Amino acid sequence: MNTRLKIWSLLRIALIIYVGLGLIFHLGWEAAQAECRHVQASRGEFVEPAVFAWPLRLAFDLTYWPVYAWANLYHDGVLFATPCTH
Repeated sequence: MNTRLKIWSLLRIALIIYVGLGLIFHLGWEAAQAECRHVQASRGEFVEPAVFAWPLRLAFDLTYWPVYAWANLYHDGVLFATPCTH
């Protein structure tokens, strides 16, 4: 294998790992938000509706999950921050 092919292979592997972690983050955060909405509704509180359609939320989460994870940990101390964690 030449060097250029090795570099492209490594970049593809890194991209697959990045997107895979983003998908895991997205699924975890969606589950945490659904649980929080359920808890809020059971208490009779206002439940914030989802603002974006799921494809757009998925695209944002796959792309920016490291920023979201850092901000959630920094501000709330949990990986999946929801209104219930404040």
